[in-house]
Amino acid sequence: MQQLTYSLAPYNWAICFQDDCPMKDTCLRYAIARLMPADIHHHNTVLPSARQGDHCSLFATKEPVQMARGMKTLIPRAAHGELSQVREGLYAIFGSTSQYYRYRRGEWPITPEQQRRVAQLFMKHGIKRPPHFESITDEYYFPDE
Repeated sequence: MQQLTYSLAPYNWAICFQDDCPMKDTCLRYAIARLMPADIHHHNTVLPSARQGDHCSLFATKEPVQMARGMKTLIPRAAHGELSQVREGLYAIFGSTSQYYRYRRGEWPITPEQQRRVAQLFMKHGIKRPPHFESITDEYYFPDE
């Protein structure tokens, strides 16, 4: 498992400086803000309006999650009609045909939510075995805003 560093966060990923937040000890945005180098003078930040009581709409856990990578052997043998429907479903889950192939080659991590959606797609099309990804690693997850 990689050590958490500022450089792991995507460029311009919103970070948080709200010291009074009850979730700060478990928040990845707050942790990254604490790791920001001193020579950076501006950054995207989470505004106080994102927090309503004990809930923040931009909260991201600082606990690593299980990310999958690679899926060259993901699609099992299936009837030809089912196979094309599964492939179209995968393109929809991953955003587009070209993005699907980046995930397939392992260039981009597959989030737990995407893994869950792939499993649901398999069940919908009668594929009884769970999806097989080439590797599973614990990584920090930086969700899109």
